[in-house]
Amino acid sequence: MVSATPYCQAQSMLSPWLEFLWIAKPAAWAIVINYPIQSRHTMQTSSAIKQDSSAPVPILNECNADLVRETLKQHGALLVRAGTTLEEFEQLSDQLITPMVHHSTSTSVERDVVNAARTTSTVNKGMDYIPLHREGSYAPGCPDLLMLYCVRPSDEGGETTLCDGVGLLPELPARTREFVENSILKWKWSAGPERWQASLGVSTKEQATAVLQKLNHRLAPYEKLEATFNGDTLEGVFQTLCVIPTKWGGKRSFCNSLLIYHYREATPFYPKSQYVPSLGDGSPFPSEVLEEISGYAAQRTNKVYWEENQILIFDNSSYMHGRTGFTDTNRRILVRMGHVKESEP
Repeated sequence: MVSATPYCQAQSMLSPWLEFLWIAKPAAWAIVINYPIQSRHTMQTSSAIKQDSSAPVPILNECNADLVRETLKQHGALLVRAGTTLEEFEQLSDQLITPMVHHSTSTSVERDVVNAARTTSTVNKGMDYIPLHREGSYAPGCPDLLMLYCVRPSDEGGETTLCDGVGLLPELPARTREFVENSILKWKWSAGPERWQASLGVSTKEQATAVLQKLNHRLAPYEKLEATFNGDTLEGVFQTLCVIPTKWGGKRSFCNSLLIYHYREATPFYPKSQYVPSLGDGSPFPSEVLEEISGYAAQRTNKVYWEENQILIFDNSSYMHGRTGFTDTNRRILVRMGHVKESEP
């Protein structure tokens, strides 16, 4: 992980709505272009996303859907620092995505619903460390974009973490890279009525079956879904790749949920037994390989140090995300997720 580094400011030759941050190496000088950022704890200038590679992290200073869209296509993740309200956050997301209802909003334990449509909710309500993962990668139709909104950051900890799966892949040892590039993942899962009704937007098993049939026709060529009802419980196996193409550009990305399954303990906020991964032949993913990948991923994992009214947006096929642990019960981060609107290229 990258620790706090010295910084120097430079005048930006870019337009005022876009800035970039580079930190070339751990312990190297950070160059912040035209944006001093105050930490609410130290009141010193620091970066909102600390990064240990030379790839730029865009920061937008206005809530403009066209700029967000173009920046995401190029960089895969961005931070909006425009002092936005919750209403503006939802308006922006409505321009970018068709919002989804996350299945865990059907429980009052894992997430709290914020709006009437149930498309805005709190993030996972636990306060524990959450390992890197791709949202919804264990099921078909996982979201293209995730959009997080900070109502109140934690006094300490609680940073959102990001890892660039595109950049991670070529850094893996050759044998490991070859293994994951040729690996098929199968996620075996089960969902009670409250979950499949929420995620599919239906109330009966017949309606659910019809929606699942439509989903089967929309799967990517490398995906496969088998799902049947066992009483009122929907049970299924979703097949996908360990390394997927990105939403924009079709780049190869190590972006999945193996790390969270391997490293996060089951809690009331994480029903781990409901999603069980395996390789295509049914064997477990080798733990020693995953431990190796985890070490390389840690070197590319960056923290987002939240400030009130900021928005973080990232491509769910390019970036895995997680969070650091915290104890402040007043931390409040909201999330919307969904598919990029078809009318947009």
